[in-house]
Amino acid sequence: MPFNWRDAVAAFYTGMFFNLFLPGLVGGDAVRALLAARKTQHSLASSFGIVYADRTVGFVAMLLVGTWGALSLHLANSQLVWQPLVLGALFAIGLTAVMVALAFFISQKWRNQWGERIGRFANGIVAFLQRPNTGFVVFTIALTYHLSLTATLMLLGQAAGIKAQPFSAYAMVMAIATVIGSLPITLHGLGVRELASVKLWALLNVPPEQAMLWALLWRVMAWLVSLPGGLIYLLWADKTVWKDLQVLAESGLKSRPKNETADPFTVPKPQRVEIAIATLEQLLEEADDETIREALLRRLEQLREERKQIRRASN
Repeated sequence: MPFNWRDAVAAFYTGMFFNLFLPGLVGGDAVRALLAARKTQHSLASSFGIVYADRTVGFVAMLLVGTWGALSLHLANSQLVWQPLVLGALFAIGLTAVMVALAFFISQKWRNQWGERIGRFANGIVAFLQRPNTGFVVFTIALTYHLSLTATLMLLGQAAGIKAQPFSAYAMVMAIATVIGSLPITLHGLGVRELASVKLWALLNVPPEQAMLWALLWRVMAWLVSLPGGLIYLLWADKTVWKDLQVLAESGLKSRPKNETADPFTVPKPQRVEIAIATLEQLLEEADDETIREALLRRLEQLREERKQIRRASN
């Protein structure tokens, strides 16, 4: 999926913004996958697979940080600590492996439209994980992010009056409270993560009022960081929506009767190029022969360059 750093960061913040209004803490990933697919004209099912794999790598990095914190504090035997860590690991690794295997089986067994989409979803996960360099970079970024978040939460702990607690304590609480808050019970895990934080801090003899204040400061910080994603959506992501509507209006599909077949020679050139790119990308995912793949890639590069020229001319 051809996606530059600027668009990737914009999609990340947009996903964070929509997380505020969706159940759990990962609902915005669906929005991120939709925008990435639309922005790159890539297969939607494959885009969902890539975003899922990206989230799984980040989830594993967070679990490692939390496990290190629990072991450092000698709290790994606590039921409140080890259960979320073990269940989170099983979900991130075990369920993903089972889901990929099942998706490949379904795509081979039922060769219909839904079977192909499920197969492309599995291909998106596998394609992401088959690139060790990419996986290592993503894991490193995720690990750095969670360690930085832990350091920030440690500063919030000082403001909330939580004294003399080590870095490992914040690492443990951050990771386990996030795992529990990820359950699709409330919007953005509201209330669930706070209650989990209070229970976890109680294991370290932190008073509940200080623990709740810390959890609420964390919540406010998350809101403040996520809110710019709404502006980014309006300035960046939403442009693709207006372009889609413009192409649809120009093609006259809205006014065409249902029983009238579309004439490919009357479809505007911008839409023909978009259709060709989407078709070639799907063929590229399904092609196994290297010679065919090279030919498809060459033609895709030509069409993408032509699309850029059309957009420059229209602007």
